[in-house]
Amino acid sequence: MHYRNKYPYIYYEICGLCVILSVVVEVMAGPAGGAGGESTRLIPARVPAVFEISTSHGAPTFDKNEVAVTVTAPSRRLVPARVLDVTERPGVYRIEFTPEEVGTHLIDVSIGEEKLAAGPLIAKVYNTSLIKVTDVGNAIVDQQCQFRVQPVKVVGGGRCLVFWRPETPTPHRVDIKFNGEPVPSSPFIFHVAPAQRVTIDTSQIELIPVGELVSCSVRVEGSGGGELNVTVRGPREEIPVRLTGDVVSGLVASFTAKNVGPHTLTAHYNNQPVPGTPFICKAYDSKLVSVSGGTLARVGVPVQLAVDAAQAGEGNLEITVAARGLNIPTQVHPQGNARFTVSFTPTEACEHVVNVSFNKMRVPGCPLIIDVSEGGVSGARVTLPGPHVLFIS
Repeated sequence: MHYRNKYPYIYYEICGLCVILSVVVEVMAGPAGGAGGESTRLIPARVPAVFEISTSHGAPTFDKNEVAVTVTAPSRRLVPARVLDVTERPGVYRIEFTPEEVGTHLIDVSIGEEKLAAGPLIAKVYNTSLIKVTDVGNAIVDQQCQFRVQPVKVVGGGRCLVFWRPETPTPHRVDIKFNGEPVPSSPFIFHVAPAQRVTIDTSQIELIPVGELVSCSVRVEGSGGGELNVTVRGPREEIPVRLTGDVVSGLVASFTAKNVGPHTLTAHYNNQPVPGTPFICKAYDSKLVSVSGGTLARVGVPVQLAVDAAQAGEGNLEITVAARGLNIPTQVHPQGNARFTVSFTPTEACEHVVNVSFNKMRVPGCPLIIDVSEGGVSGARVTLPGPHVLFIS
């Protein structure tokens, strides 16, 4: 692995950024008294490969038919090979074969029933077309940028994460080569925008109602274009996000929660995380709050109602009881798991109105009208004032 400018494989040129990926393989000299030439070679797949072997100086020459060659692929499949005489160089034989598989191929050679003293020749076969480059996109001046190089079954290759930091707001070209061959789609162009300050306003999406469209604004300070990407992940699935507006007038991200629970909003501008994200939005559903109890009561007799918000999510539960337009004292008894008992004692014969709201939204069945009539025993009056606001988490 080579390092320049503190980043692996990075070479800066006038035209932009140049990345060179190379595999260094030791090349061994030919064995004395056996064969000559390179015994280890890097060979591209699906291209005819050529090895040359020669007899030692002063040794008798052989006919090519006396040279036996066996080429074994990584899958142990035999690869067809042929031996040719090199007419202008007596005692030199040319071995040709076309590998299809990526990986190490072993080439066993024997001359006159004697194998090469140094053992089999080795062909390390690679395929540049299998290299994939991902995460290529836009960049911002003076912000770290990255892309991935993912060789797939390439000899000597491994996943490479390349980091770089552009200094000027101009297009940068990235050239990527493997063993001197350009990888697919190379060169790549990064469009670099000037440094910008991006802010997102999440104050309106801390608590969000299920089934209703909510929005947050994103503002970009600074010149130049860019790309905003916003995703929202709910408790069960990813939620579609709609982006409107532009960099000049302001961008707006809108979405609709489908289920109660935390929703994670993540925003990136020019592939860089927007400060303040990921942000957790808490979705609630006031329709899942239930209120139950009698609709008839008597003066002086305590009345009890049950409020169940266990499935409604996080938020504020507000409970009021009013008679003739005025709130009357009530008591709220927590029962655990966002369930409550509400009690009050009516002091006059008239309609009593019970209102329950969750995050300022009225719940089903409210207002609940309780008809209070004369009669009954005198009960102890409750002295706690209303309304009651309870936070449910």
